[in-house]
Amino acid sequence: MNALNKTLSFFKNKWTKIGFSALSLGYGFFMLWLAWLTFTFHLVPTNTVSLFSLYLLINVLFGTVMIYTRKQVATQITACLLHPCILVMLIFAFGDLYLLIPVFAVATIVFFAAGTPESLKTILGTVYLILFVLTILGYLTLQIFAITSNIFPVNLDLRSETYIYSSDDSYRLVMYIDKEDKEHRTVTFHAEFTEGDTHLPFLVGEKYANSTRIYQQRLPRDFEIDVVSENMLVIKEFEIDSDTGRRILVGEKEVEWLTADKISISGTVFTAPDFISPVHEGREEEEWFSGETMPFDTSPGEITRWAPPVDDPIPAEEE
Repeated sequence: MNALNKTLSFFKNKWTKIGFSALSLGYGFFMLWLAWLTFTFHLVPTNTVSLFSLYLLINVLFGTVMIYTRKQVATQITACLLHPCILVMLIFAFGDLYLLIPVFAVATIVFFAAGTPESLKTILGTVYLILFVLTILGYLTLQIFAITSNIFPVNLDLRSETYIYSSDDSYRLVMYIDKEDKEHRTVTFHAEFTEGDTHLPFLVGEKYANSTRIYQQRLPRDFEIDVVSENMLVIKEFEIDSDTGRRILVGEKEVEWLTADKISISGTVFTAPDFISPVHEGREEEEWFSGETMPFDTSPGEITRWAPPVDDPIPAEEE
């Protein structure tokens, strides 16, 4: 009984609550860190169940501490500043409910439970509600009109799980492929530094911020991606034979890391770290497929067509 009384007396002590309220500042920094992760990295769970369990436990523990110290100044300040961090996460992790729901629940409960003046709660609550509604409506509008790629550096929803790495693993080439419901689908290649990746318990963060967009290519209606090796893949184009109804291969192009700092895409060599293609002389480089193409470095409206390579040498110009 004495032990219980001592425990209750310890947690009721003013200085104990002040000390625990410092942990609420830690939760604020945790939220800032999460916002930075969603802004900078593509998050890939290595063990989804363990990761979510750990993530949920952290939020429950911090939430309990903040409710316990809800009348302390540090907790009140933190409670008022959590939602802007969630707003950043909402923009860059839109749709990742497993990431957003726990922190939003904790931040909202603590916001209303904290001893912050009611007038301040009303003002901040109204402002945050308007910002969240406008952000959601704005993001959905951009998605509907397919213009998010013009504002955000990449659209992680289009990120392919097929990567190829340079020989020294210092770069990876990542493909972003348009969704099937888009009329003219394209594939865009980005080169990313692997040295910026972060490895956490049950989670790997692949840094996509500051990646270099190398090339963009319109895809045929029917294609396949074949991973030949760790540093080479082939994109194959198919058509349906009108007579037999069979699917036939009509073209293919390779994407390959040549060395640690050179990559070949559609016969064009790009060099790290800026991946600028060399100036080509003579005839234009062959394009990928038999259909219309839209190379990244081509002016709008220019259309070229893929043709099989010709063995005969190109005749010299007459003087």
